[in-house]
Amino acid sequence: MPIIIQGPKQPGNDIDVYLRPLVQDLKMLWEEKGVPVWDEDKKETFNLRALLFITINDGPTLGNLSRQTTKGFRACTHCLDDTCSVYLKHSKRVVYLGHRRFLPPKHPLREEGKHFEGIGEKHKKPLHRDGKLVFSMVKDLKVVFGKSLRFAM
Repeated sequence: MPIIIQGPKQPGNDIDVYLRPLVQDLKMLWEEKGVPVWDEDKKETFNLRALLFITINDGPTLGNLSRQTTKGFRACTHCLDDTCSVYLKHSKRVVYLGHRRFLPPKHPLREEGKHFEGIGEKHKKPLHRDGKLVFSMVKDLKVVFGKSLRFAM
């Protein structure tokens, strides 16, 4: 169910209102016995079950869906508090550095400095977060849903 909502009435942080019908359908297809569907090849009915495997989002949408900061000094969704960032005062922008730390430790570009202010990359890549660690980080979050149902599509 891909949707694009543009213009001045786009939902922003209230995207959950627009996703509510999708979530309800996915819960029905996952938790219950599924939905009876006709298989024309076998000439029989079967119970269809489904799950949402992956979503592809741009940066602002990722922030709206995950309620995670995607702007400012700590905006990298992989690095979190270990984000390498610098504010450029003349362009009034935050830029993100330290991408070479994701390369293997012995990679030649980690040591090369002529294109990177003459400095080699010594930092390790950020810690990999498995499901248990992520759950421990978010288990105490209080979720407040967006606009009321009367604004839903």
